[in-house]
Amino acid sequence: MSCPGAARRGASVSRSDDGDADRTFARASRLRARKLFLDIYERGQRVHTPYFVLFGLAGATPRSRLGITATKKFGHAVARNRIKRIVREIFRNHRGSAGPAVDVVVNVKSNARNEPFDRLEADLVGRLRELRRRLGA
Repeated sequence: MSCPGAARRGASVSRSDDGDADRTFARASRLRARKLFLDIYERGQRVHTPYFVLFGLAGATPRSRLGITATKKFGHAVARNRIKRIVREIFRNHRGSAGPAVDVVVNVKSNARNEPFDRLEADLVGRLRELRRRLGA
């Protein structure tokens, strides 16, 4: 998107100019293929929390990747998509401090539906650290 005269006024013209490229959740950070999910379930480590079940495997790429599952038991589509957005945001905010790359699949439990963001964040971040420790990453 181009704004005539924006560069002269000191405004940012493109996304790459504002330094927020690491604040996005890029396609390369997502696990999308069923085969990858099944591989992580089969060969990875498992960590249980009150709100999530995390499966992790040492990363095959230089960047940590995330996959999320929320079954219909969790609720209707709006509720499932909301919790997935929350989990992605938590992962995105804490991936820089997480250390070496791991592939993580987060299965959301139905009791996470009514929990506040900060409680979900504390639970997920703490267990991600434990998962990395178990993986030796």
